[in-house]
Amino acid sequence: MKHELIAISKNACSIITVSWISILIVGRIYDFHVAYISFIERTKSEEWLLEHCQDDHFFHKMAYHTDVCAMVVGNSIIWPSLYGINESMSKMKLCGFYDCAQLLQIIYNGGVPVMFCIVLLYIVTPSFILPMLQRMYTIYCENVLMAKCSPNLHTIPKRDPRDKFQHSMFYSLLDDVGSTTMNSGSKARFV
Repeated sequence: MKHELIAISKNACSIITVSWISILIVGRIYDFHVAYISFIERTKSEEWLLEHCQDDHFFHKMAYHTDVCAMVVGNSIIWPSLYGINESMSKMKLCGFYDCAQLLQIIYNGGVPVMFCIVLLYIVTPSFILPMLQRMYTIYCENVLMAKCSPNLHTIPKRDPRDKFQHSMFYSLLDDVGSTTMNSGSKARFV
């Protein structure tokens, strides 16, 4: 019982950690993409203004709005990727797109069905279903191996021409052992 509780806690912790890191990464990539594309579009739309801000006559006509030209010139020298990374990191929250308190409030407002689904997803699936399926597969593989390789079996498996994983040397050896066993009337002995 203690071993099973430890396995349940390990599985739940690993699934929660992987999910949390995945949510953080996806959130950062999404924020980076949005900031990068919007900055590139902004600099493309400011190309005309940047070109005209270099002209002294235009600059003097905008005497009260010189800060616009300064902003446009400043935006033209910023690398869009660094701008996207900066915007993405400035919007970073520990629980993905939401603050953790806000996320807990959303889950709490969802009620019993949401909490039940979260418990099923993060605890029951990795803790019970996956290990059970893994055990069943291991038992199946051991039975197949024993059926093919055990000298104590009385029946020799037949070769299936459709099976790519059956090795011809194995069946040649079995055929030889089976013919000597049938001829001598006693069990073959492997040393």
